[in-house]
Amino acid sequence: MKPRLQFLTLDASPLTHLEQARAALRGGVRWIQVRAKGRGEAEWVALAREVVALCRDHGATCVVNDSPRVARLAGADGVHLGPADASPADARRELGDVAIVGVTLNFPVHLARLGDTRVDYVGVGPFRPTTSKAKLAPVHSAASLAGLIAAAAPRPAYAIGGVTAADFVALRALGAHGIAVSGAIALAADPTAAARALVVAVGD
Repeated sequence: MKPRLQFLTLDASPLTHLEQARAALRGGVRWIQVRAKGRGEAEWVALAREVVALCRDHGATCVVNDSPRVARLAGADGVHLGPADASPADARRELGDVAIVGVTLNFPVHLARLGDTRVDYVGVGPFRPTTSKAKLAPVHSAASLAGLIAAAAPRPAYAIGGVTAADFVALRALGAHGIAVSGAIALAADPTAAARALVVAVGD
């Protein structure tokens, strides 16, 4: 079963992406998503390779945000795709059948781009306003988020967008398999302690 907690590294953190990943892994997180924006390919791949290697050392999963090509060149376990990124079918052609492919769903209409391609999980939200992401989609109500999770079934859904440890029980009640966080760890005064509290909350 997939871990119930995924951590997305954050450009705006005072820590580097590698330092963020290290703190999260020390806190018990076992799934890291490298989310680094606005970099040239060489820098992006180098950064992702560092995080991938660290995750390997901890027996953790590592996926790359946005780019199947960077995920492949970095040796990552897979890729997470936003609505404006490559299609899941393109990602499968780039990465093969064994790779993890995740997709962001902000609205039910986004399900159409999945087609017949296997998608291993979906990120649903946003749950509440957050400064961790630019151009944030409209925030969901509990009812609309539950509807989106149900529409994506049987794919495991991870709620994202300002999620805290205290939200996990309510989000599970809406049908979410797990949660994805960024600032909750990357901007915490003690990122490792924050990661540990989230791991305890989700039971991973």
